[in-house]
Amino acid sequence: MYPSTKQIDTESSLKHHLDVEVFYLNESGIMKPSAYQALFAQLAEKHLDIYHSGASETMKYGLAWALISMSIEVKQPIDTCMKLSGYTWYSKRQGPYFRRELVFCNDEGDIMFQGSTFSVLLEVATRKVFRKKDLPFKLTEPSGVFCMEADHHFRENLEFKPCETRKIYNSDVDLLGHVNNRRYGDFAYDALTAEEILRLRKIKRMDLYFISEMRNKDDFTVFKSVEENRILLRGHNNMKNDTAFDIVFQF
Repeated sequence: MYPSTKQIDTESSLKHHLDVEVFYLNESGIMKPSAYQALFAQLAEKHLDIYHSGASETMKYGLAWALISMSIEVKQPIDTCMKLSGYTWYSKRQGPYFRRELVFCNDEGDIMFQGSTFSVLLEVATRKVFRKKDLPFKLTEPSGVFCMEADHHFRENLEFKPCETRKIYNSDVDLLGHVNNRRYGDFAYDALTAEEILRLRKIKRMDLYFISEMRNKDDFTVFKSVEENRILLRGHNNMKNDTAFDIVFQF
């Protein structure tokens, strides 16, 4: 849960201002999955830059933050453009995995949604995970305070049915030369039916797992599994014959 007054330190009490933009909502006033991802990214980037551990700092050492998973708990649905206050803090490190908590509130201080991310540092030149204990730049101390239960691996074996096959284009690729994680949310959203999109109005939780890189000109197939209270989507990279992402919508 969100830290109590006694637990709050300088990092987690730092407030950041963000906007829910028109493009984040669909024609029915429902937040797109990638909108949550965009707000998570904006908050983390703003915050890390203040603490000199963002992209501009890590790239000096040939390193970049690579997102492994993102778990989001929706407390109150957002159906219009609005101002948000965001709070975030570094909560845990285990091996190469760095966990971060993020909380988004309305003007009254009510939590709209919150979540946890797991990231690794990627050696940009070799595409290998940085595994040294000591970092070449300074991070704040992990707080050990979490806002929800989360894991960096998808641990279920399910049967999926293919939905569509599509290709990676130039616009999908970011500075690191691979598909940006926000596009995976769009790929999953595009694979939903009209009725399934309307279900997103009542979404309670979303888990996104970024398993392997996709690059320009790769083609992939989106598979789907539909349950009573969940919709699960899997992206399979047909060029590498491996899973690129798993996304779970829970209602």
